[in-house]
Amino acid sequence: MAVLVPVVLLLALRFGWLSWLVADGGAVRRTLEALSWLAALVAVGFSVVELRRREPAVSRSVYVGRALHLDGDRLPNVADVSLLALRVKRAVDTFDDRDLPRYVPRDRDEDLEWAIAGGGLVLLHGRAAAGKSRAAAEAVRRLRPSHDLLVPVDGPSLREIAERGLEDTVIWLDDLERFLAPSGLDVGLLQRLAPSVCMVATIRDHELAAYRTEDAINKAAADLIASIRPSHLIAIKQHLTEAEQERAKTAQTGDPRIGRALTASEGFAEYLAAGMPMLERWSTGDSPLFHVGQALISAAVDCRRAGYSEAVPGATLAELYRGYLPAPWCERPDLPPVAEGLNWAARPVLGASSCLQPRADGTYLASDYLVDRAQEGSSPLVDSPVPDRTWEVLLLLSSDQDVVPVGMGAFRAGRFEVAERCFRRAADAGETAALGLVTLMIGKLGRFSEVREMFHGAVQAGQGETVVAAALSLATHGRFEDLSDLAREAITAEDGVAILALASALFAQGQRETLQVLATFAIDHDSTAAILSVMAVLTQSATADQQTSLVHHAIDSGTRAAIAATLLYLEPSPASAASFLEYAERSGQEGSATVILDWAEARGMFGESLEIPES
Repeated sequence: MAVLVPVVLLLALRFGWLSWLVADGGAVRRTLEALSWLAALVAVGFSVVELRRREPAVSRSVYVGRALHLDGDRLPNVADVSLLALRVKRAVDTFDDRDLPRYVPRDRDEDLEWAIAGGGLVLLHGRAAAGKSRAAAEAVRRLRPSHDLLVPVDGPSLREIAERGLEDTVIWLDDLERFLAPSGLDVGLLQRLAPSVCMVATIRDHELAAYRTEDAINKAAADLIASIRPSHLIAIKQHLTEAEQERAKTAQTGDPRIGRALTASEGFAEYLAAGMPMLERWSTGDSPLFHVGQALISAAVDCRRAGYSEAVPGATLAELYRGYLPAPWCERPDLPPVAEGLNWAARPVLGASSCLQPRADGTYLASDYLVDRAQEGSSPLVDSPVPDRTWEVLLLLSSDQDVVPVGMGAFRAGRFEVAERCFRRAADAGETAALGLVTLMIGKLGRFSEVREMFHGAVQAGQGETVVAAALSLATHGRFEDLSDLAREAITAEDGVAILALASALFAQGQRETLQVLATFAIDHDSTAAILSVMAVLTQSATADQQTSLVHHAIDSGTRAAIAATLLYLEPSPASAASFLEYAERSGQEGSATVILDWAEARGMFGESLEIPES
């Protein structure tokens, strides 16, 4: 109401409603005019304040519940978030940031700084407890201390925030694999980030290797990893170089921990993180408390081996741990309560990290150092597979988003039936990319008739990713007759997307002869889209004789569109172009020579310069 008063007053003056009061042009008029200007200024002021008050609430609300370490509803500055909050590992005798050992500069620091300055995704990789997070955190603190810091909760949260727009921001992704599930980080999202945004991530070598194999099924993640510039891929080694050791000797003054770490056989950072003592706590003992604690740690480690990267509720570990007890201890009446075992497993080792790291709401996360050891086969788990019971419990525990990484873990473990269940659940929840993963798992399980059915259904629904996945599934299992049959169906239906997917799958398996047959079939059916799709793939490896055979077949068809489509992807020599022209002249097919001349001219070989050999 207070804002309306000056507005009404202005209107009254503007339209003369108060002219009787100000007609004499005296002091009353001058006073009211002054008041009207003052009122206008006040009204504008109220409006600006109101807009400023409302605008941040709208733009910043996206962070709440999706980002960590917020300052109210704002992103914090890089310098305001502690190293421990960024998941830098605690060192021996560490209670807060002030107790961490002095940072020992690494040889890759300069490369790291140049990469961060260049923006984009910078990925540090190495073994667990090699010093990746510390090196990355120190670098962003040196270079961008006043930039906003975004630590997203998960991949979908990162996408939701990034799609609203970010400027002058450091995005911190410790354990990059946690953000690579569908609807998370991919190449498209990375390319949409502003140049002033830098994404700094870490990943263990074992996880990185999973995205670099030929059978990696998370294609979006594999493409993202492959897109990282070599200068932005920073390896952090387990052992210090000679130059790094000299810098450590300088830093050890006043901190005996650094001196001891220099002589440690397991590695500098690994010693400071109490890696070997953690492994020993998990491995060595014979008391009832030890066996309960060991089993709880093993259950938590297996949850991470299975692809579940979130902290696990203590109640879930209590449900699983008996399956990890040695047989003689399973029914022992003197076993201590699970709560005592959890406390034992979560107790810091030498004042550093703990085997089970307590998180919010009674949840626990297994140390990635122990996960690394388990994946290498050097742990109490040895080479044992993840038990069936653990897979079942994780399926119940996982949300529709969390279940996809579990499916990826099941795939890597060769548990294709578990992976299929995970991906089907995600697909049923609306995750379209998961349907293609279902198709791949069905192929792994040998149910190829279902793969063909899914191919047909995906073509009808326009689900390109599933079409490609089904073609790939058939190709990798040598089902070339199935692919050929489906390709003929697609050619008859003139479905360019389906044809291209099938042709690409055949090409990937070196099936040039089959592609040659399909190209001939497409020419016979006068399907321009099909000819283009097959030729786009075939010409990448076709021999000169194969190319000539197809061009001749297209000329014999007498269809100008078929000839043009067959020629489109070819890069011939003037001699072969002249040969095609001669064949067209001899064939007597009207217009075929004109198509070849037009094509030759477009390729820089002008028709009038082509010499037609005498017959």
